[in-house]
Amino acid sequence: MAEQEVELVNLTIDGQPVSAPKGTLVWAAARTLGIEIPIYCYHPKMDPLGACRMCFVQIEKMPKLATACTTVVSEGMVVRTDTPQVIKARQGTLEFLLINHPLDCPICDKGGECDLQDFTLRHGPGASRFDVSKRHFIKPIPVSESILLDRERCISCQRCVRFCQDVAMEDGLVMQARGFRTEVGVQPDAPFDSIFSGNVVEMCPVGALTATSYRFVARPWELKRGKTICGQCSVGCNVLADVRVDRLLRQYSRTNDDIDDGFLCDRGRWNTDLANSPERLRQPLIRRDGELKPASWDEAIELVAKSLLDIVRRDGADAVGGIGSTHTTNEEAYLFQKLLRVGLGTNNIDHYHGRFPATDDARAWVWSDSIAGLDRASHIVLLGADAYHRQPIIDLRIRKAIRRGARVWIVSPEANRLDRLAAGIIRYREGQIGAIAQALLQVTLSEGLTRGAVAEERKATLAARLQGLASATPEEVASAAGCDAEALRTLAREIAGAKGAVILYDEMATREATGATLPTDALDLALLTDNVGRAGAGVGPLLDDNNSLGARDMGLLPDALPGYRAVTDEGARAALGVAWGARLPSAPGMDYDAMLGGGVKGLYVLGANPAQRLDEAGRARLAALDFLVVQDLFLTETANLATIVLPAVSYTEKDGTFTNTERCVQVVRKAMLEMPGARADWQILLAVARSLGLDWSYSVVAQILKEIGQTTPIYAGVSRRGLGYSGARWPLTPADTSADYQAALQGSPYLSARMLLDGVAAGRSADELARSTGRGEQG
Repeated sequence: MAEQEVELVNLTIDGQPVSAPKGTLVWAAARTLGIEIPIYCYHPKMDPLGACRMCFVQIEKMPKLATACTTVVSEGMVVRTDTPQVIKARQGTLEFLLINHPLDCPICDKGGECDLQDFTLRHGPGASRFDVSKRHFIKPIPVSESILLDRERCISCQRCVRFCQDVAMEDGLVMQARGFRTEVGVQPDAPFDSIFSGNVVEMCPVGALTATSYRFVARPWELKRGKTICGQCSVGCNVLADVRVDRLLRQYSRTNDDIDDGFLCDRGRWNTDLANSPERLRQPLIRRDGELKPASWDEAIELVAKSLLDIVRRDGADAVGGIGSTHTTNEEAYLFQKLLRVGLGTNNIDHYHGRFPATDDARAWVWSDSIAGLDRASHIVLLGADAYHRQPIIDLRIRKAIRRGARVWIVSPEANRLDRLAAGIIRYREGQIGAIAQALLQVTLSEGLTRGAVAEERKATLAARLQGLASATPEEVASAAGCDAEALRTLAREIAGAKGAVILYDEMATREATGATLPTDALDLALLTDNVGRAGAGVGPLLDDNNSLGARDMGLLPDALPGYRAVTDEGARAALGVAWGARLPSAPGMDYDAMLGGGVKGLYVLGANPAQRLDEAGRARLAALDFLVVQDLFLTETANLATIVLPAVSYTEKDGTFTNTERCVQVVRKAMLEMPGARADWQILLAVARSLGLDWSYSVVAQILKEIGQTTPIYAGVSRRGLGYSGARWPLTPADTSADYQAALQGSPYLSARMLLDGVAAGRSADELARSTGRGEQG
């Protein structure tokens, strides 16, 4: 579909012609020319207010000065930002703001990045005409556990209050009193405990709101600022990591409108333990005489390779296995499965994840739309998902959709922070979310609510599908789940009649008693109501960790190679075998539970802690393994049972890529030096591979990513340069990567992933698509 043409408006600012989209504010148009118009109350992500009167400009044919943050451009408009009247007005505003503002810049945490400080220097009067005493308050006062308020510094711009009320839509900060007594305060009987509270510290233009974790810690000019990706959850917010003397002090937002919309949650902003904790491992450990004792890297690496090879020679390749991580980078996950398949000859590879159906059907385990697509949804349905606590910025995006009129349904066994904003709430007994999804599908089919091309194509099979849901009537499910049958019917009807419905479920809900069919039932519900392939419509899981999807993409699965090609697929194995110079095992391996259930004698654990989910008997089995090597940042429960422990580094200490919950591949950039004595996971894997006799010659992460682009079709042609600072969603296209994209797919034995996802809207299976491309036999 052709992109809608943008209507441009022509105007002149300070004698410079500029064209801006219709509806653009004068402030934004001036910014495109590099002309600074100072602002305090205005914020690009909130509606204009025009309260601070700092952004005055003179517009031809207007009798008075106008505020640039509330005035929309018009054809032929002539704007001046530097006339004597404008300069005098700005100086007057600054004088008033400074009457009671304390002169404590040398000790203020905001010093060096303060808009009041900067604008006074560039636009202020230069000297004060007031010599009376300034007012003083007790300082600071806590407004939350993490934030302190210096009331005498506040300039009443109202950014913080408006963020709480208009963006977060939660109780929090309010403006109290009137006139010169106006000040920020906490709403009575409503604690400021929002997980988004840290945003008010970042957007405060002065030092009125400061973080307890950063207060009197550093000055901005002492910080080294790195552009990277947050590693706290699966959203993949873009951040600026501020480091001083190799300590991560804070993370600020780095706006990516398609993902984070310019905001961060408090976990991503202030949780620095991964990088800074004194409990971090600093050297390899080897168990001797029943205790873990320090060792050299050479000794540890050599013993890892020797021990694993000894088990393979003695008991066969099926006696060893590997459990990977949802926190390591794509490059590290890729190398880990390659090490096990090529170096040890086993497909015993897995990680802790939700239970999804056959891995060769991309539709059932990826979000078919996008985070930004939530803005256009008319309905959003959360099935067993608590985005507020698990994917907070997605919750914030849902609140944005609510402001735009979206109806949100919360289907959850527990109270949710979105409940008070929801159009409907369905409570159920834990473990029944899969049954509820089936009930919604049963209502859709039994009441003839299907619509769209997929429903038409599947018309002949719908009766059989309905028969298979005979025991999933709303009444029966409501009885078992303890919910309201009529509410289930109402929700199903709203989904079927929605202009655009997004259905999201929690990845781990698929592990519940009735969750096995949740992905396929949710997908069918969306497909049969024409809620896939349209703007503001979609379906998919909300994944757990920062690289949950990347781990699956890279082949950390016992039955799938990188790119979701079955290990039993001879063509796929042959192609990878040529690329890797090895013959790959053909039988599916043991999964996560089987390996931990005693199925292997040697286990390699990369960045995971399976012991925390095991009972006493399970931990005993881990401890009884012939050999257990753990690669991690901390001495976790699993590491405490290990034969060898190898110290790794956090995401801020290495390069790589993460793939977020909406399948956006983004570049992780090293923001600080490694913890002394620790190494990046990919470097450790490289050393182990070489000790196993493999001829791996990677020297930088970019080389690994290039190989991924050559062997994994959904990442075809991927490169760090191509991904840039905002990333790209797979399957990647030439615009996302490089001119090598077509060459990467040329002659590939793999099914084109682009065709696979394009087939979603038509409801075609992976096998049907394979046959239609003539690649069915090759895979």
